[in-house]
Formats: sequence, structure tokens, C-alpha cells
Amino acid sequence: MSEVITLRRFNTSQPWGFKMQGGSDVGMPLFVAHVSPNSISGQAGLKAGDAILRIGSVDVLGFTHDQARGEMLRCGNDFTLTVQRGVINAPPEASSEPAEQPRMSVSDSDGPYQEVQSKTFKMLDSELPQAEQSGARPASIFDKKRQNRSAYTKTDKSGYTKPFGQQ
Repeated sequence: MSEVITLRRFNTSQPWGFKMQGGSDVGMPLFVAHVSPNSISGQAGLKAGDAILRIGSVDVLGFTHDQARGEMLRCGNDFTLTVQRGVINAPPEASSEPAEQPRMSVSDSDGPYQEVQSKTFKMLDSELPQAEQSGARPASIFDKKRQNRSAYTKTDKSGYTKPFGQQ
């Protein structure tokens, strides 16, 4: 027994929310492989495993996947799907309960990589104890009011910051 599902969206930026597979080019009937629950298709009642018989008023039996997709594009933002329920067994990924998979733990401590720290981090790390003692914050290359600058950067009288050693 077939069922008619009406799909309507406001503009083309909204996805329909289902994945279609099959077609005469792969030797299978067109069917719905996956439906996102809160999508337009999910709310309209489309289900994984439904065979697609008609798109709008066009019979799609014998259509390739691309022909069926083209027919959906021609229909625009408002069309009907005539489907037959339960023709194709829903793939395991479309089941309602997600399969439990063990989590993996990866440790880089045994790997060939070495720990790398940026110059900025090293500079701030060295200035932090002094800043905590005086109650001030570490020097910043963006702090124009601060006169005591880090050895990494110097500023001339105009306020421009130059890398250390550059005149």
C-alpha cells in the first residue's frame, strides 16, 4: 500500500533532511536510506526504508539516481513523494538506537613528537612570577602605556613596536 508524503520548504537554503539511494544505474529501486528526525522530511513522516514510487506526478520506476534527483530539483520547494513503506530494510545506521562503541584513548607520550611552546608563551611564563609579586600583569606588546617592555620587543618614541634588535 502506498502513502503520499507532502514536503514543503520556504527556500532552497533549507535541506530536505533525507538521503536517497538506489536507482536503475545501480540495479536497485530508489529508496530513503536515512531521515533526520527534526528535518522537514522527518516531521512530514518519511521513514528510512521507504521505496520511492513517484516524485510529484512523475513515476520514477526505472529512473537513475541522478534522474530522480533532477526531478526533485524541478519540483522546487513544494512536492509530494509517493512511497511504499518497509520495502527496503533500513540500514543499521538508520536505527533508532545508536550502537555503543568503545571510546579509544590515544596518548602522545610514547610518540615521536616533542613538546613545543611558542616564544610568546615562554616569555609570559618567565614574566609571570615577577608580575604576581608586584601585583601587575605581564608585559604586552599591545600595552602602549607600559614603559617597561619585555626584552623581546622595544618601542621607539612614535609608539611603533619593532622586533628586538631592529633599528
